Amino acid sequence: MNIKNMLTAQRYKSIIDKISVTAKESDFDVYIVGGFIRDLLIKREPKDLDIMVCGGKDNAGGKSAGINFSKILAKKYKLNNPVVFERFGTSKLSIDGEEVEFVMPRKEYYGADSRNPDTRPASLEHDALRRDFTINALFLRLSNMEILDFTSQGASDIRNKIIRVADPLNAEIIFKQDPLRILRAVRQSIQLGFDIEPETYNAMKISAARIKIVSPERVRDEINKILAEKNPSKALKIMDEINLLFEILPEVARLKNLEQPAKYHADDAFTHTLKVLDRIKRDDIILKMAALLHDTGKYATYKKDSGKICFYGHDVKSAKEAEIILKRLRYSKEFIQKTASVIRNHMYPKMYSDGWTDSAVRRFAKKCGGELDLIMEISKADYGRDSSDAKLVKLKKRIEDLKLNNTLYPKQELLTGRDMMRILNKSPGKWIREAKNKIEEMQLENPKLTKEEAIKTIRERN
Repeated sequence: MNIKNMLTAQRYKSIIDKISVTAKESDFDVYIVGGFIRDLLIKREPKDLDIMVCGGKDNAGGKSAGINFSKILAKKYKLNNPVVFERFGTSKLSIDGEEVEFVMPRKEYYGADSRNPDTRPASLEHDALRRDFTINALFLRLSNMEILDFTSQGASDIRNKIIRVADPLNAEIIFKQDPLRILRAVRQSIQLGFDIEPETYNAMKISAARIKIVSPERVRDEINKILAEKNPSKALKIMDEINLLFEILPEVARLKNLEQPAKYHADDAFTHTLKVLDRIKRDDIILKMAALLHDTGKYATYKKDSGKICFYGHDVKSAKEAEIILKRLRYSKEFIQKTASVIRNHMYPKMYSDGWTDSAVRRFAKKCGGELDLIMEISKADYGRDSSDAKLVKLKKRIEDLKLNNTLYPKQELLTGRDMMRILNKSPGKWIREAKNKIEEMQLENPKLTKEEAIKTIRERN
């Protein structure tokens, strides 16, 4: 396997050339480290270029090696100054439009309730063992293109598609120190199609409750990456098996074994949620999040009355639950609002009948707003393939026909509040909002309503 040819064939070639030339001139020993090497070996487009730096002409080794090297590199190629993180002995430098991180070989020392370590310079071997998994602990020395495998299992685990902690003797410690690694193991398992080695899996399960010390933002970012995968249900099943799902998304975990009316869904609410999630093929994080959370309100509305299961109003309750969950995970206000809108309205397409008038279709579209396409898609995924699918096909055709005729949405506002006050010679008041609502209702019934007809209406009402 010719690593040099692999590097030549991908987009980082010019960056790596700059780094190699500068390292030789300044007498630094530099290595590409981490997942970049793994991706090269499995012929996957690599990203996140991390460079480990040792030595230097001016005795710039130790904790400052990576920082000093990045400064030399920036000066040589007239780049912006690197962003320096003194505590960790790292820096980030933008080269040819890519962000590259420069680090030193290090050991890490963790406090009891923090995943942010103190660092100390260390040997390459020590650095390899403090990493998460063997497949991410390979080093590529740029001076001679030699791959260094200090765990002795990194290359074989890549060949055999296995995720294993870099230091098996300290598996539990690795996850307790940084429990975000548990989520990363889950994500990389489904992302790469690798199996998690049994002892690593058990250590993940033991440390799952420690995820509480990880910031919500970091957890959120990992969830987004998981949802972006082709079949995210695989990750959620693993998370459930190791009790991690309960720690992060208890509202989803408690759907397990929650039976549903057989005439609607044969599966329990949890299994059904995973199926809906996997049916979503569009690469849209709002849509996938809505699929994940669309039934969370079922637990809150669950009742048994004379042997009957009642989930009435679960769509509204699920939207409220989603807002709570997403706020907890620090999603943006816009993201929360759009996701909640998709969930709140996802039942409406199933109510469609041939008796709907064009104005009813327009009211539905108006209610859905900018999330109309997402609501149609999640509704389809929610029901899968059954008699309701024909309803959705008909509704979608009605919507498309109205769009083509430019009659799905009312025309832009016919009369402003200022127009109304001038026409009726009246002062501002709540009558303006009432008049606008009336005109909008008339436009839903007749999208070709004219300005003159609108004026006649407000005159009659006022």
